[in-house]
Amino acid sequence: MPTLEVWIEYSSTYSWLTVARIGRLTAERGVALDWQPFFLPPVREQQGLGFPFPEGSAKTAYMWRDLERRAATLGVPFRKPEAYPVNSLPTARVAMVGTREGWCQRFTEEAFRLHWTEGCAIGSDENLQRALDALGLDAAAVRERANAAENKEALKGQTARAVQRGLFGAPSFVVEGELFWGDDRLEEAVAWAAQGKVRG
Repeated sequence: MPTLEVWIEYSSTYSWLTVARIGRLTAERGVALDWQPFFLPPVREQQGLGFPFPEGSAKTAYMWRDLERRAATLGVPFRKPEAYPVNSLPTARVAMVGTREGWCQRFTEEAFRLHWTEGCAIGSDENLQRALDALGLDAAAVRERANAAENKEALKGQTARAVQRGLFGAPSFVVEGELFWGDDRLEEAVAWAAQGKVRG
């Protein structure tokens, strides 16, 4: 089965549109998902890139309207969160545990859903507790594993892997070294994986 790496930053706004529909799209095309949670700020710092959506800027105002339009077009529930930006580091650490234990996708879907439809902010204790509860997991035990030194190092290692793959934003998708960036490239990335196209 072809595999699609999906690189998710939990503070990324457009990643909600991807998370809300990538499971269905890949299942329909027989593509397996390889979830790769990461923390974007160190990646952008290494490349000399600033914060992508400065507060009060025309670009940020456009982003919110664009998200609203795209969500409506795609049939994805959307409620503008009160908190932006958010501290996604605690969520990324939990997601790293999920990659090892096989529940990263379900956790990611629930954490994003809570943030983007109920206003329960990603990175908050409430969001983490509710998302892990929904999976039937012991939240305290999971967060203890998430904050262990080896898990923190594993997440830091994702920075080097992201840079090696040429990532600079999220969501990003990688198929056998081929990079696709942005939610608007999701369908193309899934099709590329499904068709088994590999180019040097």
